[in-house]
Amino acid sequence: MQNSFRAEDRLAKTLKLSSTACAVAGGVLLAANLDISKYGFILLAMSSGQMLLASIRTKDMSMITYSGSLFCFVDCLGVFRWILK
Repeated sequence: MQNSFRAEDRLAKTLKLSSTACAVAGGVLLAANLDISKYGFILLAMSSGQMLLASIRTKDMSMITYSGSLFCFVDCLGVFRWILK
């Protein structure tokens, strides 16, 4: 059982680190205000999704609520508004 917990912990940590990298890259891309800046919303949405998965794995209810509602909603709205529309 403890070995399973360690693997879960590593996956959550990896998801959080990847989420951070995607958030920074997406934020920099948006801040650069280039023709391709709109694709920063995809990176931000990926970041939110990864943080949501990591929060679910660690059973962190406050982060599940925060990343699941605020971040995913805002990032998906950005993807819809700037890329799909």
